Amino acid sequence: MTNTVTTNNKPKKATRRPTCQNPACKKRFTTTVATAKYCSTKCGDSKRNIRKLVDPVEKATKSAFFYYIGGECLRAGTLEILRDHTLESLCELHSLYVTNMKWNGFGDQNAYELSHIAPVKGHDFIGQLYAQNLVSAPKTLNRAHGTRYYGHGKFIHRLTLDPKHSVDKRWNSPSEVVQKVVAYLGKELVCAVIKACKIKPTQRAQLTEWIIGHYDQNNPAHIEALPSLDAVHNLKAKELQYVKAVMTGEAPGEYIATPAAHPALVLSAELSRISAYRPELGIYAYALEEALATQQKGYSLFSKHHEQMLFNVLHGKEIAVYGDTLEMIVGQNTELFIVNYAPGKHHIIEHHKSYYLQDHAQQVFITSLAAFKASLGYTPTSAPARTGNVLESLPVASDAIVLDPWGNEVEQPPF
Repeated sequence: MTNTVTTNNKPKKATRRPTCQNPACKKRFTTTVATAKYCSTKCGDSKRNIRKLVDPVEKATKSAFFYYIGGECLRAGTLEILRDHTLESLCELHSLYVTNMKWNGFGDQNAYELSHIAPVKGHDFIGQLYAQNLVSAPKTLNRAHGTRYYGHGKFIHRLTLDPKHSVDKRWNSPSEVVQKVVAYLGKELVCAVIKACKIKPTQRAQLTEWIIGHYDQNNPAHIEALPSLDAVHNLKAKELQYVKAVMTGEAPGEYIATPAAHPALVLSAELSRISAYRPELGIYAYALEEALATQQKGYSLFSKHHEQMLFNVLHGKEIAVYGDTLEMIVGQNTELFIVNYAPGKHHIIEHHKSYYLQDHAQQVFITSLAAFKASLGYTPTSAPARTGNVLESLPVASDAIVLDPWGNEVEQPPF
Protein backbone atom coordinates (compact mmCIF):
# COMPACT_ATOMS: atom_id res chain seq x y z
CA MET A 1 0.00 0.00 0.00
CA THR A 2 1.47 3.29 -1.07
CA ASN A 3 0.98 6.44 1.05
CA THR A 4 0.40 9.57 -1.01
CA VAL A 5 1.61 12.81 0.53
CA THR A 6 -0.23 15.91 -0.64
CA THR A 7 1.84 19.06 -0.71
CA ASN A 8 0.15 22.47 -0.30
CA ASN A 9 2.05 24.97 -2.37
CA LYS A 10 -0.01 28.02 -1.24
CA PRO A 11 2.17 30.57 0.55
CA LYS A 12 1.37 31.20 4.18
CA LYS A 13 -0.14 34.61 5.02
CA ALA A 14 2.17 36.93 6.86
CA THR A 15 1.36 37.34 10.50
CA ARG A 16 1.72 40.48 12.55
CA ARG A 17 1.47 41.32 16.24
CA PRO A 18 -0.08 44.79 16.61
CA THR A 19 -1.32 46.34 19.86
CA CYS A 20 -5.09 46.49 20.39
CA GLN A 21 -6.23 50.11 19.95
CA ASN A 22 -8.92 49.83 22.61
CA PRO A 23 -7.53 52.02 25.46
CA ALA A 24 -9.01 49.63 28.01
CA CYS A 25 -7.17 46.65 26.51
CA LYS A 26 -3.81 47.54 24.90
CA LYS A 27 -2.86 43.85 24.53
CA ARG A 28 -0.72 42.56 21.69
CA PHE A 29 -2.43 40.02 19.46
CA THR A 30 -1.54 37.89 16.45
CA THR A 31 -3.38 38.39 13.19
CA THR A 32 -2.98 37.85 9.46
CA VAL A 33 -5.31 40.76 8.58
CA ALA A 34 -3.26 43.75 7.48
CA THR A 35 -5.79 46.33 8.68
CA ALA A 36 -6.82 44.73 12.01
CA LYS A 37 -6.83 47.24 14.88
CA TYR A 38 -8.56 45.32 17.68
CA CYS A 39 -7.90 41.93 19.22
CA SER A 40 -11.59 41.02 19.21
CA THR A 41 -15.01 42.21 18.06
CA LYS A 42 -15.82 43.08 21.67
CA CYS A 43 -12.84 45.43 21.89
CA GLY A 44 -13.73 47.03 18.55
CA ASP A 45 -17.32 47.69 19.58
CA SER A 46 -16.22 49.08 22.94
CA LYS A 47 -13.84 51.55 21.29
CA ARG A 48 -16.40 52.71 18.74
CA ASN A 49 -19.03 53.20 21.41
CA ILE A 50 -16.88 55.50 23.53
CA ARG A 51 -18.66 58.85 23.59
CA LYS A 52 -16.63 61.56 21.95
CA LEU A 53 -16.33 64.64 24.13
CA VAL A 54 -17.00 67.78 22.12
CA ASP A 55 -15.82 71.21 23.19
CA PRO A 56 -18.95 73.31 23.91
CA VAL A 57 -17.48 76.17 21.89
CA GLU A 58 -17.20 73.84 18.90
CA LYS A 59 -20.93 73.22 19.24
CA ALA A 60 -21.48 76.97 19.08
CA THR A 61 -19.37 77.42 15.97
CA LYS A 62 -21.45 74.79 14.16
CA SER A 63 -24.90 75.77 15.44
CA ALA A 64 -27.50 77.55 13.35
CA PHE A 65 -28.23 79.97 16.20
CA PHE A 66 -24.70 81.32 16.43
CA TYR A 67 -24.47 81.50 12.64
CA TYR A 68 -27.62 83.63 12.76
CA ILE A 69 -25.94 85.92 15.32
CA GLY A 70 -22.82 86.11 13.15
CA GLY A 71 -24.91 86.99 10.09
CA GLU A 72 -26.65 89.81 11.96
CA CYS A 73 -23.28 91.17 13.11
CA LEU A 74 -22.12 91.17 9.49
CA ARG A 75 -25.27 93.03 8.49
CA ALA A 76 -24.71 95.63 11.21
CA GLY A 77 -20.98 95.83 10.52
CA THR A 78 -20.09 95.42 14.19
CA LEU A 79 -20.11 92.90 17.03
CA GLU A 80 -21.40 95.57 19.38
CA ILE A 81 -25.03 94.84 18.61
CA LEU A 82 -24.34 92.17 21.27
CA ARG A 83 -23.16 94.69 23.85
CA ASP A 84 -24.08 93.92 27.48
CA HIS A 85 -25.75 90.56 26.72
CA THR A 86 -26.28 88.26 29.70
CA LEU A 87 -27.21 84.60 30.00
CA GLU A 88 -30.86 85.57 30.48
CA SER A 89 -31.00 87.93 27.49
CA LEU A 90 -29.23 85.44 25.19
CA CYS A 91 -31.65 82.71 26.26
CA GLU A 92 -34.55 85.07 25.44
CA LEU A 93 -33.01 85.67 22.02
CA HIS A 94 -32.59 81.93 21.45
CA SER A 95 -36.20 81.29 22.48
CA LEU A 96 -37.44 83.88 19.98
CA TYR A 97 -35.18 82.42 17.27
CA VAL A 98 -36.63 78.92 17.84
CA THR A 99 -40.21 80.29 17.91
CA ASN A 100 -39.65 82.03 14.58
CA MET A 101 -38.45 78.71 13.16
CA LYS A 102 -41.66 77.11 14.42
CA TRP A 103 -43.77 79.76 12.67
CA ASN A 104 -41.85 78.87 9.47
CA GLY A 105 -42.58 75.16 9.76
CA PHE A 106 -39.08 74.52 11.14
CA GLY A 107 -37.32 75.49 7.93
CA ASP A 108 -39.88 74.35 5.37
CA GLN A 109 -41.12 77.90 4.75
CA ASN A 110 -39.69 81.40 4.74
CA ALA A 111 -42.79 83.43 5.57
CA TYR A 112 -41.57 85.11 8.77
CA GLU A 113 -38.41 87.00 9.69
CA LEU A 114 -37.02 88.49 12.88
CA SER A 115 -37.65 92.15 12.17
CA HIS A 116 -35.86 94.95 14.05
CA ILE A 117 -37.85 97.57 15.97
CA ALA A 118 -34.91 99.98 16.17
CA PRO A 119 -33.37 99.40 12.72
CA VAL A 120 -29.94 97.87 12.40
CA LYS A 121 -29.14 100.42 9.68
CA GLY A 122 -30.29 103.52 11.57
CA HIS A 123 -28.63 106.82 10.74
CA ASP A 124 -27.51 107.90 14.22
CA PHE A 125 -27.91 104.58 16.02
CA ILE A 126 -27.83 100.81 15.47
CA GLY A 127 -30.55 98.46 16.67
CA GLN A 128 -29.20 95.76 18.97
CA LEU A 129 -29.72 92.03 18.63
CA TYR A 130 -32.00 91.54 21.64
CA ALA A 131 -35.41 89.88 21.89
CA GLN A 132 -36.61 93.27 23.15
CA ASN A 133 -35.72 94.79 19.77
CA LEU A 134 -37.00 92.01 17.51
CA VAL A 135 -40.41 90.94 16.26
CA SER A 136 -41.31 87.77 14.41
CA ALA A 137 -43.19 89.33 11.50
CA PRO A 138 -44.33 88.52 7.95
CA LYS A 139 -41.40 88.74 5.57
CA THR A 140 -43.24 90.97 3.08
CA LEU A 141 -44.09 93.55 5.76
CA ASN A 142 -40.56 93.50 7.15
CA ARG A 143 -38.98 94.11 3.74
CA ALA A 144 -41.40 96.96 3.01
CA HIS A 145 -40.78 98.52 6.43
CA GLY A 146 -37.13 99.28 5.65
CA THR A 147 -35.37 101.48 8.22
CA ARG A 148 -38.43 103.29 9.61
CA TYR A 149 -38.38 103.81 13.35
CA TYR A 150 -41.52 104.50 15.40
CA GLY A 151 -40.06 104.18 18.89
CA HIS A 152 -39.10 101.68 21.62
CA GLY A 153 -36.74 98.75 21.01
CA LYS A 154 -33.08 98.75 22.06
CA PHE A 155 -30.21 100.50 20.34
CA ILE A 156 -26.74 102.02 20.74
CA HIS A 157 -25.43 105.26 19.25
CA ARG A 158 -22.89 105.05 16.46
CA LEU A 159 -20.54 107.46 18.25
CA THR A 160 -20.02 104.86 20.99
CA LEU A 161 -18.86 102.08 18.63
CA ASP A 162 -15.32 100.72 18.95
CA PRO A 163 -13.69 100.17 15.51
CA LYS A 164 -11.84 97.08 16.76
CA HIS A 165 -15.17 95.21 16.87
CA SER A 166 -16.02 95.99 13.24
CA VAL A 167 -16.71 93.13 10.81
CA ASP A 168 -17.24 93.24 7.07
CA LYS A 169 -18.45 90.56 4.66
CA ARG A 170 -15.82 91.70 2.16
CA TRP A 171 -13.02 90.21 4.26
CA ASN A 172 -14.72 88.25 7.07
CA SER A 173 -16.32 84.89 6.31
CA PRO A 174 -19.39 83.79 8.33
CA SER A 175 -17.34 81.16 10.19
CA GLU A 176 -14.72 83.77 11.11
CA VAL A 177 -17.41 86.09 12.46
CA VAL A 178 -18.85 83.28 14.59
CA GLN A 179 -15.41 82.83 16.15
CA LYS A 180 -15.29 86.58 16.80
CA VAL A 181 -18.77 86.44 18.38
CA VAL A 182 -17.58 83.71 20.78
CA ALA A 183 -14.52 85.79 21.68
CA TYR A 184 -16.60 88.96 22.14
CA LEU A 185 -19.19 87.31 24.39
CA GLY A 186 -16.59 85.25 26.24
CA LYS A 187 -16.18 81.49 26.35
CA GLU A 188 -17.73 81.21 29.81
CA LEU A 189 -20.97 82.95 28.76
CA VAL A 190 -21.15 81.02 25.47
CA CYS A 191 -20.75 77.70 27.30
CA ALA A 192 -23.47 78.70 29.77
CA VAL A 193 -25.85 79.57 26.91
CA ILE A 194 -25.15 76.28 25.13
CA LYS A 195 -25.90 74.37 28.32
CA ALA A 196 -28.99 76.36 29.30
CA CYS A 197 -30.54 76.32 25.81
CA LYS A 198 -29.32 72.80 24.92
CA ILE A 199 -27.77 74.09 21.70
CA LYS A 200 -26.37 71.45 19.36
CA PRO A 201 -24.62 71.55 16.00
CA THR A 202 -27.18 72.26 13.32
CA GLN A 203 -28.94 69.16 12.05
CA ARG A 204 -28.47 70.35 8.50
CA ALA A 205 -24.69 70.47 8.94
CA GLN A 206 -24.65 66.97 10.42
CA LEU A 207 -26.77 65.54 7.60
CA THR A 208 -24.69 67.30 4.94
CA GLU A 209 -21.45 65.88 6.35
CA TRP A 210 -22.95 62.39 6.50
CA ILE A 211 -24.19 62.47 2.91
CA ILE A 212 -20.87 63.78 1.59
CA GLY A 213 -19.00 61.09 3.52
CA HIS A 214 -21.20 58.21 2.31
CA TYR A 215 -22.19 59.30 -1.20
CA ASP A 216 -21.21 56.79 -3.92
CA GLN A 217 -21.65 58.05 -7.47
CA ASN A 218 -21.67 54.43 -8.70
CA ASN A 219 -24.60 53.46 -6.48
CA PRO A 220 -27.93 53.77 -8.35
CA ALA A 221 -29.84 54.36 -5.08
CA HIS A 222 -27.58 57.29 -4.25
CA ILE A 223 -27.96 58.73 -7.75
CA GLU A 224 -31.74 58.41 -7.47
CA ALA A 225 -31.76 60.21 -4.12
CA LEU A 226 -29.32 62.94 -5.17
CA PRO A 227 -28.36 63.16 -8.88
CA SER A 228 -25.49 65.55 -8.13
CA LEU A 229 -23.55 65.82 -4.89
CA ASP A 230 -23.01 69.52 -5.58
CA ALA A 231 -26.71 70.13 -4.88
CA VAL A 232 -26.43 68.90 -1.27
CA HIS A 233 -25.60 72.40 0.01
CA ASN A 234 -28.86 73.84 -1.36
CA LEU A 235 -31.19 71.36 0.34
CA LYS A 236 -33.24 71.97 3.48
CA ALA A 237 -32.94 69.77 6.56
CA LYS A 238 -36.01 67.65 5.80
CA GLU A 239 -34.90 67.18 2.21
CA LEU A 240 -31.51 66.02 3.50
CA GLN A 241 -33.26 63.57 5.82
CA TYR A 242 -35.12 62.19 2.81
CA VAL A 243 -31.87 61.75 0.85
CA LYS A 244 -30.18 59.98 3.76
CA ALA A 245 -33.16 57.65 4.20
CA VAL A 246 -33.00 56.64 0.53
CA MET A 247 -29.22 56.13 0.69
CA THR A 248 -29.53 53.86 3.73
CA GLY A 249 -32.39 51.85 2.22
CA GLU A 250 -34.99 53.04 4.71
CA ALA A 251 -38.57 53.83 3.75
CA PRO A 252 -38.39 57.64 3.56
CA GLY A 253 -42.03 58.27 2.84
CA GLU A 254 -43.21 61.24 0.85
CA TYR A 255 -41.60 64.59 1.59
CA ILE A 256 -44.38 67.06 2.57
CA ALA A 257 -43.45 70.60 3.56
CA THR A 258 -44.93 71.93 6.81
CA PRO A 259 -47.07 75.04 6.20
CA ALA A 260 -46.29 78.37 7.84
CA ALA A 261 -48.40 79.59 10.77
CA HIS A 262 -51.27 82.02 10.21
CA PRO A 263 -50.34 85.72 10.65
CA ALA A 264 -53.12 86.19 13.23
CA LEU A 265 -51.55 83.56 15.47
CA VAL A 266 -48.01 84.91 15.03
CA LEU A 267 -48.80 88.59 15.56
CA SER A 268 -51.11 87.89 18.51
CA ALA A 269 -48.35 85.87 20.19
CA GLU A 270 -45.84 88.64 19.50
CA LEU A 271 -48.17 91.28 20.94
CA SER A 272 -48.30 89.23 24.13
CA ARG A 273 -44.49 88.78 24.21
CA ILE A 274 -43.71 92.46 23.52
CA SER A 275 -46.11 93.49 26.29
CA ALA A 276 -43.44 92.26 28.72
CA TYR A 277 -41.38 95.27 27.60
CA ARG A 278 -44.38 97.56 26.96
CA PRO A 279 -46.92 96.81 29.72
CA GLU A 280 -49.53 99.12 28.18
CA LEU A 281 -50.00 96.49 25.44
CA GLY A 282 -50.87 93.73 27.89
CA ILE A 283 -54.64 94.26 28.04
CA TYR A 284 -54.89 94.48 24.24
CA ALA A 285 -52.80 91.33 23.85
CA TYR A 286 -55.16 89.44 26.14
CA ALA A 287 -58.26 90.86 24.46
CA LEU A 288 -56.98 89.91 20.99
CA GLU A 289 -56.15 86.39 22.12
CA GLU A 290 -59.67 86.02 23.49
CA ALA A 291 -61.17 87.47 20.30
CA LEU A 292 -59.28 85.07 18.04
CA ALA A 293 -60.35 82.18 20.27
CA THR A 294 -63.99 82.86 19.32
CA GLN A 295 -63.31 82.33 15.61
CA GLN A 296 -64.31 78.95 14.30
CA LYS A 297 -63.08 79.19 10.70
CA GLY A 298 -59.30 79.54 10.81
CA TYR A 299 -59.03 83.27 11.57
CA SER A 300 -61.27 84.14 8.64
CA LEU A 301 -62.03 87.58 10.11
CA PHE A 302 -58.35 88.56 10.26
CA SER A 303 -57.48 90.81 7.31
CA LYS A 304 -54.35 92.23 5.69
CA HIS A 305 -55.26 95.58 7.19
CA HIS A 306 -55.26 94.05 10.69
CA GLU A 307 -51.90 92.48 9.88
CA GLN A 308 -50.35 95.83 8.93
CA MET A 309 -51.78 97.66 11.94
CA LEU A 310 -50.47 95.07 14.40
CA PHE A 311 -47.09 95.18 12.67
CA ASN A 312 -46.97 98.95 13.23
CA VAL A 313 -47.86 98.64 16.91
CA LEU A 314 -45.26 95.94 17.45
CA HIS A 315 -42.68 98.18 15.80
CA GLY A 316 -43.19 101.04 18.22
CA LYS A 317 -46.43 102.87 17.41
CA GLU A 318 -47.79 104.35 20.64
CA ILE A 319 -51.09 103.42 22.29
CA ALA A 320 -51.99 107.13 22.34
CA VAL A 321 -52.16 106.90 18.55
CA TYR A 322 -53.13 103.28 17.97
CA GLY A 323 -55.35 102.48 20.98
CA ASP A 324 -58.57 102.88 18.96
CA THR A 325 -57.05 100.82 16.14
CA LEU A 326 -56.28 97.96 18.50
CA GLU A 327 -59.84 98.07 19.86
CA MET A 328 -61.11 97.97 16.27
CA ILE A 329 -58.93 94.93 15.51
CA VAL A 330 -60.21 93.17 18.61
CA GLY A 331 -63.82 93.99 17.77
CA GLN A 332 -63.60 92.92 14.13
CA ASN A 333 -62.00 89.60 15.10
CA THR A 334 -64.65 88.62 17.63
CA GLU A 335 -67.52 86.33 16.67
CA LEU A 336 -69.37 86.92 19.93
CA PHE A 337 -70.47 90.42 20.95
CA ILE A 338 -71.79 92.18 24.05
CA VAL A 339 -74.85 94.37 23.47
CA ASN A 340 -75.46 97.04 26.14
CA TYR A 341 -79.07 98.29 26.00
CA ALA A 342 -79.49 99.82 29.48
CA PRO A 343 -77.19 100.94 32.28
CA GLY A 344 -75.54 97.87 33.77
CA LYS A 345 -77.44 95.44 31.52
CA HIS A 346 -76.17 93.56 28.50
CA HIS A 347 -76.35 90.28 26.66
CA ILE A 348 -74.38 88.41 24.06
CA ILE A 349 -75.05 87.83 20.38
CA GLU A 350 -73.15 86.17 17.59
CA HIS A 351 -72.03 88.47 14.78
CA HIS A 352 -73.33 86.23 12.00
CA LYS A 353 -76.89 86.04 13.40
CA SER A 354 -79.42 88.90 13.19
CA TYR A 355 -81.10 90.05 16.38
CA TYR A 356 -83.20 93.24 16.59
CA LEU A 357 -83.29 95.04 19.92
CA GLN A 358 -86.18 97.20 21.02
CA ASP A 359 -84.72 100.59 21.98
CA HIS A 360 -86.42 102.02 25.07
CA ALA A 361 -84.94 105.49 24.59
CA GLN A 362 -81.60 104.08 25.60
CA GLN A 363 -78.50 104.29 23.45
CA VAL A 364 -77.35 100.88 22.25
CA PHE A 365 -73.59 100.13 22.27
CA ILE A 366 -72.05 97.08 20.61
CA THR A 367 -68.54 96.10 21.68
CA SER A 368 -66.53 92.93 21.33
CA LEU A 369 -66.61 90.30 24.03
CA ALA A 370 -62.86 90.59 24.54
CA ALA A 371 -62.98 94.38 24.77
CA PHE A 372 -65.84 94.14 27.27
CA LYS A 373 -63.87 91.73 29.44
CA ALA A 374 -60.89 94.05 29.20
CA SER A 375 -63.04 96.96 30.40
CA LEU A 376 -63.87 94.94 33.52
CA GLY A 377 -60.18 94.81 34.36
CA TYR A 378 -59.44 91.31 33.09
CA THR A 379 -55.73 90.69 32.54
CA PRO A 380 -53.80 87.58 31.55
CA THR A 381 -53.02 87.00 35.25
CA SER A 382 -56.44 87.85 36.69
CA ALA A 383 -58.52 86.14 34.02
CA PRO A 384 -60.34 82.97 35.12
CA ALA A 385 -59.19 79.69 33.62
CA ARG A 386 -61.01 78.84 30.40
CA THR A 387 -63.71 76.22 30.59
CA GLY A 388 -66.01 74.77 27.98
CA ASN A 389 -68.10 77.95 28.15
CA VAL A 390 -65.97 81.10 28.20
CA LEU A 391 -69.07 83.25 28.74
CA GLU A 392 -70.46 81.67 31.88
CA SER A 393 -68.92 84.23 34.26
CA LEU A 394 -70.62 87.21 32.57
CA PRO A 395 -73.82 88.68 34.04
CA VAL A 396 -76.84 88.53 31.73
CA ALA A 397 -80.01 90.59 31.88
CA SER A 398 -83.19 88.58 32.22
CA ASP A 399 -85.64 91.16 30.89
CA ALA A 400 -84.17 91.88 27.47
CA ILE A 401 -86.68 92.14 24.65
CA VAL A 402 -85.32 90.73 21.39
CA LEU A 403 -87.53 91.06 18.31
CA ASP A 404 -87.31 89.55 14.88
CA PRO A 405 -87.84 91.74 11.73
CA TRP A 406 -91.62 91.31 12.05
CA GLY A 407 -91.83 92.48 15.67
CA ASN A 408 -92.20 89.02 17.24
CA GLU A 409 -90.27 88.30 20.41
CA VAL A 410 -87.61 85.63 19.96
CA GLU A 411 -85.45 83.66 22.35
CA GLN A 412 -82.28 85.27 23.54
CA PRO A 413 -79.07 84.07 21.97
CA PRO A 414 -77.34 81.07 23.55
CA PHE A 415 -74.86 81.96 26.28
